[in-house]
Amino acid sequence: MATPLGTNVVTSIVRRHIMSTIVDNVYNANPLFFRINKSKRFIKGGYQIEVPVMYGRFGNGGAYSGYDSLNVSPNDTIKTIAFDWKQYYVPVSLDGLTLIKTDSPEAIADIIKLQFAQAEMEMAENLGADMFAFTQGAKSIDSLDRAIDSGGTYGGIDRSTNTWWASNETTASTSMSLSSLNTLFTAASEGGRHPSIIVSGQDQYNRYYNLGKAVQSIQQGPMAYDEQLYAGGFTNLLFNGIPWVVDPHVRDQSGALNGTSSTVYFINEDFLYWCVSPRGDMTIEDFQTPITQDAMSTKMLWAGNLIVTNCKRQAKHSLFVD
Repeated sequence: MATPLGTNVVTSIVRRHIMSTIVDNVYNANPLFFRINKSKRFIKGGYQIEVPVMYGRFGNGGAYSGYDSLNVSPNDTIKTIAFDWKQYYVPVSLDGLTLIKTDSPEAIADIIKLQFAQAEMEMAENLGADMFAFTQGAKSIDSLDRAIDSGGTYGGIDRSTNTWWASNETTASTSMSLSSLNTLFTAASEGGRHPSIIVSGQDQYNRYYNLGKAVQSIQQGPMAYDEQLYAGGFTNLLFNGIPWVVDPHVRDQSGALNGTSSTVYFINEDFLYWCVSPRGDMTIEDFQTPITQDAMSTKMLWAGNLIVTNCKRQAKHSLFVD
C-alpha cells in the first residue's frame, strides 16, 4: 500500500531537498591502486603472463691483448618468471520497478550511472585489498606480501635455491628510527635504482610522523610531501625524497588489519607492473534481460595480475613497535 509523504499543508506542497551527491561511507582509500593504475601495462593474450629476468652477469669477457685466446662460451644469465591470469567481477542488476521509480526529473541521481560508479569502487576495493593479502587465495592476484619476501616461491622461482630472487626483509621486533629505515632503503637500492614509494598502515605512518617532528630541519625530510599523491587526496610524508602513504589494506604478519605493527613496504615501482588485459580493464558487458523476469543484469570485469620483476630492489619491515 502506498503511503502519503505529506502530513500537513507545508509537507504536502513543498518538495523535499535532497543533496545530489551520493556520500561514500563504505569504501577505503586505495593510494597504491590509484598510483599504479595510471601506468598499467596492457597484455594481449597468452597462456600465462611471462617475463624474462636477468639474474647474473656474464662469466667471461674483459681485457685482452693481441693473439690472446678469448673465451666465447655462451652465458646462461636469464630465467623466465610466470604468473597466472587472475579475474575479478562485480555484478550490476536492476529490476523494472526500480527503473520506473527513478525515471523522474526529481530523481537525485541517475541510478545506472550510480550503480556503475559503485561497481568501479567495489572493483578497486577488492583489488586494493588483495594487493596486500597475507593469506592469498588461489584465484586472487599475487600479493605484494608474497612478492616482497625473503623466502618462498614467487613467479615459479624458489628463493631457497635462487637467493638473487629474495627481497630484503626484517622480521625482528625493533623500534623505528631514521637509521633503521635508511638501512632497509639502502639494502633495496643500487645506484639510481631505489624504492620510489613506502606504504604502511596508519600505525607505522604515525610513528614516522612522530620521528619527523624532531627532524624538520632535514632537507626533504618527513614534513615534506609528494604533490601528485596529495592532489589525489592522499596525505603523505617524504623519506629520502620518496612518498610514504597509508593504505588501510596493509596487514601485520598475523594477517590482521588496523593493528599496531603493520608491515612497512619499500616499493620500487620501476619493477612493479600492473598487467591488465584489454578485454578486462573494468570492462562492462551489455545488459542481459532474463525471459522470466522484468530485470536486467550486467557485469564489470577485470583480468590481469600484479607482478614484481626485481625482488632485490624491494624491502619490507614486518615488526616495527614502540
